[in-house]
Amino acid sequence: MTDNFKILVNRLNKFRKRYYLFKLLRGTLLTLVLSLVVYFVVSLIEYYSYLPPHVRLVEFYTLIIFLVVIVFTYMFLPFLKLMRITKQISYQKLNSIIVDYFPEIKDKLLNIIELADSGDSQYSKEILWASIDQKINEIKVFDIKHAVNFKHLRYFLLYFLISAVVIISVAVYKTPVLTESNYRILNYEQNFIKPAPYQFVILNNSLEVTKGENITIRVNCKGNDFPRIVYINIEGNNYLMNEKQEGLFEYTIESCINSFNFFFTDLKYNSKSYSLKILPNPNITSFYISIKPPGYTNLPAQVINNIGDLKIPVGTVLKWSFSCIDTDSLFIDFGKKGRVNAKNVGDSFIIEKNIYNNVNYDILLGNRIIENKNIITYTIDVINDSYPQIQVVRVRDSLHYSKFFFKGAIADDYGFTKLDFHYNVDGNDSIIPLQLFKNLTDQEFYFTFDFNQLNSSSKQIIYYFSVTDNDYINHYKTTTSESFIYKIPTKEEIDLYDKEKFKSIEDFIMQSHDLANEIKKDLKNLKLKNLNANTTNWEKSQLVNDIINKKKMLEELVNQAKKNNMELNDYMNSFDKQSNEIIQKQEQLEKLLDEIFTDELKDLLEEFAELANEFDNNKLNRLSDDLDMSMDDLSKQLDRNLEILRKMKVEQKLQNIIDKTYQLSNDEESLAKRLSIDKDFNKAIEKNTEYEDDFKLLQQQLNDALELNNKLEKPVNFDDFDIEFDEIIKSFDNTNEQIKKKNRKKSARGLQRSSEQLKNLAFNMKQMLELNTMRQNRENIENLKQILSNLLILSFGQEDILKGLSNIRQNDPVLNELTRAQDNLQMQSVVIKDSLYALAKRIPQISPVVNNELLSMELNLGKSIASLEEGLIPGARGRQQFVITAANNLALLLSDILKQIQDQMANAMPGDQECENPGGKGSKMDLLKQSSEGIKQQLKKMIEELKKGDSGQMSKMLGQSLMQHEMMQMMLRELINNGSVGSDATNLLKQIDKMLEQNREELVNKNISAQTLMRQNQILTRLLQAERAEMERDIEDKRESETAAEDFYSNPVKYFEYNKKGNIEIEKLKYKANKLNYYYNKKFKQYLNNVKDKSVAE
Repeated sequence: MTDNFKILVNRLNKFRKRYYLFKLLRGTLLTLVLSLVVYFVVSLIEYYSYLPPHVRLVEFYTLIIFLVVIVFTYMFLPFLKLMRITKQISYQKLNSIIVDYFPEIKDKLLNIIELADSGDSQYSKEILWASIDQKINEIKVFDIKHAVNFKHLRYFLLYFLISAVVIISVAVYKTPVLTESNYRILNYEQNFIKPAPYQFVILNNSLEVTKGENITIRVNCKGNDFPRIVYINIEGNNYLMNEKQEGLFEYTIESCINSFNFFFTDLKYNSKSYSLKILPNPNITSFYISIKPPGYTNLPAQVINNIGDLKIPVGTVLKWSFSCIDTDSLFIDFGKKGRVNAKNVGDSFIIEKNIYNNVNYDILLGNRIIENKNIITYTIDVINDSYPQIQVVRVRDSLHYSKFFFKGAIADDYGFTKLDFHYNVDGNDSIIPLQLFKNLTDQEFYFTFDFNQLNSSSKQIIYYFSVTDNDYINHYKTTTSESFIYKIPTKEEIDLYDKEKFKSIEDFIMQSHDLANEIKKDLKNLKLKNLNANTTNWEKSQLVNDIINKKKMLEELVNQAKKNNMELNDYMNSFDKQSNEIIQKQEQLEKLLDEIFTDELKDLLEEFAELANEFDNNKLNRLSDDLDMSMDDLSKQLDRNLEILRKMKVEQKLQNIIDKTYQLSNDEESLAKRLSIDKDFNKAIEKNTEYEDDFKLLQQQLNDALELNNKLEKPVNFDDFDIEFDEIIKSFDNTNEQIKKKNRKKSARGLQRSSEQLKNLAFNMKQMLELNTMRQNRENIENLKQILSNLLILSFGQEDILKGLSNIRQNDPVLNELTRAQDNLQMQSVVIKDSLYALAKRIPQISPVVNNELLSMELNLGKSIASLEEGLIPGARGRQQFVITAANNLALLLSDILKQIQDQMANAMPGDQECENPGGKGSKMDLLKQSSEGIKQQLKKMIEELKKGDSGQMSKMLGQSLMQHEMMQMMLRELINNGSVGSDATNLLKQIDKMLEQNREELVNKNISAQTLMRQNQILTRLLQAERAEMERDIEDKRESETAAEDFYSNPVKYFEYNKKGNIEIEKLKYKANKLNYYYNKKFKQYLNNVKDKSVAE
């Protein structure tokens, strides 16, 4: 590298620096000139045009960009190159600049640069550099710095000065052109309005509106010559405003969603720009409610969407889930129940609450701008769980007064927990759970309860039903039915009811009897009318209708009697304990009342009723006799039932009095024992007074029974026992006095004495009643035997007549004799009928079946006589065969009744002949001892009365004592005659019988003395000896029976053979003892032959 070349390079570097300096100065002037020009032009445009904000925005930033670009291009880049910060211009480009100024240089400078850059030249360096030096020398004459002439900058400076002068002049002379326009450009976001001859004054205090809401923009034009039409420009669109009054305009913008700018214009002048700001509005986009009813309702859970008004069961759990926008908080205001804040879970707000009452609730939203915005109000109607409902109907059992049937209906909203039957006895509540279907909301239930099973002494029992629902939220609600009262009547009320009800039964039966007699008279009248030729069939039909109507009335009366009798029996059995014997009598009477209208009578009456529709003389003649006899039989049946009803009632009352007297005796004895132990005198006097009242009631009942007894055709021989009652009442009073004095020993002795007196009274009444029963049964047995004998005579006589008619002709004179014999049989049947009707009043066992057979016999007897008189022998024989059948059936039925009565006597009298030991000898001996003791006490009282000289009381006691003697003698003779006691005991009993007879004679002669009493003591001693002798005999018999048993089991075949033969022999003996007619003789022989053949075959 040569020195010339280095000088050249140095000169080129200086030129480059000069070049960049030139460019920097030129760029600065150019930048100033362009900036001033552009600034002035923009200011002028803005000043006169009042460009809108968006244009000014563009204008402002365009100006900034323009200034930045020209400063960067014309000032900053040259400065960087001048400072050699950026890449420098190449020598080649410098060559071009220099050549442009010095064309003479041409490519010389370029060649020098290229030769210096070519390192791999084929020429030697010396030659190369020599060539470079040569060329450098050629261009030395040129001063290359002149290629950049700074004089050229004066034009730019001139432009700058002109621009500056113009702007300064405008700024001095018309300052608003620059200041106002500059202000508007700098505040490009504002809307600057070109001044008008009037002003747009916006009346809105705030230009903020919540999202989605409406806003009304109101503007008032003030000044001169204001417009009549004003528009509001929203986002470049003009909307006509409504003129409300002169100069006042408004425009409503609905459902504002986004913020926007607006101004007012009359299309000539504009107002300044305003900005409407949209505030975030909290709101609900959607929501759902999860409904979970209480478990006991069995209602399904459900979800409902976008529905806030609900109707739900009480206790339901609600869960709200809200989806919202622009919302920071949400809560529900339940009024007095308070507010519940929602939990923000993800994008939802959740609230959960149990609802128990009706409530209105508000949903409130909030955000950073709006607080507690009430979105909407909803209502929740709570369906309260109602109390369960219960209705109960009770019906008394037709057979048991104390038994009730209940039918109930229960209902509830959702179900039940329990159903109970409550009753209160003596202040103690008791509960009986009943079955029910817990999930069935409407159901019926049935229940039966017998209050007798409580065995309560309370006067009344309060009872009701209760049902409890399954509402655990309200602690299970219970509803009770109406309370019922089961009143347990007092003894006085029972007695009064008994009297009144029995009187009504008597009245119904007597009315029925009278009505039956009326029907009989009407039937006779109908027969007479039928014989009268002037009587029309219509009149006859009317008579038939009258009879039928009376028959219906008769049936109604009988039904009323039956109903009242059943009610009375049920009532008495419910509240007054009855013995089995009384219950059996009640059943017998009910059966008699049920069988008053027999099937045959009903058929006759139905056939008779057909005459009302079509009267038929032949039919009337055929039915009249049968109906007349049937109605006569019905009348007698009613008369008989009334008598039996009264008789049974008397016996029932007497038996009840006896039983209750025994019970009072036991109660007095128990009270004496309790008083000796606990010394509770207050309770003792209360109880003893109660027993005394009961005893007085028994006396009244006895008087009532005796009064009813007097109505019987054959009254029961029963004493009123006034003396005993008076003595016992005095004993009660004396004992009460001792109890009041709190004298324990005397009180206890008094109670014990009353107990013994009551027991003796009961025993005496029982003996008297049993004696009457035995007498009556014996009489009934004798009567039955007599009737059976008469029936056999009638049957045999009818059989003889039947045989006599077997080979006889119509004109045979014997026919008249047989007809007279048939008349005699009919007369005999009347005696049998009257005897049987009279007996039926005393024997309930004589059922209507017996009467039917009797009626059949009577009808066929009459018809057989009519046939004989008309010479209709075959018809007469047929009727006579019916007579024999009816008589035989009657005999069989009466034989069964006879056996029943005999069995009753055997059961009532231990040791009777019908069995070896029914009831036992021991019990018989006990009765005899008790009877003897009763006679002894009676004799003592009689001696005392003799001393007092009271003849009235003496006569009464004498009659009672004679009756007791007679009863005791009957029992003794039963034991002696049936052979059920040993020889030793028999001898002793005979001695006792003699002593009783002696005492009885002394009583009859009223010769009562201490010897009589001593003899009675001897009787008691003999009874004890006889009892001991029987006990010893029983022990011996037991030993013998054990030996006999061994013999029996050692050879059983011989025993059975003996037994069969013995049975046949017994039948033969019975056959010889009874003379039988031809028919029965034949049947009996066949029976014996069959038995004998079977025994031989076996």
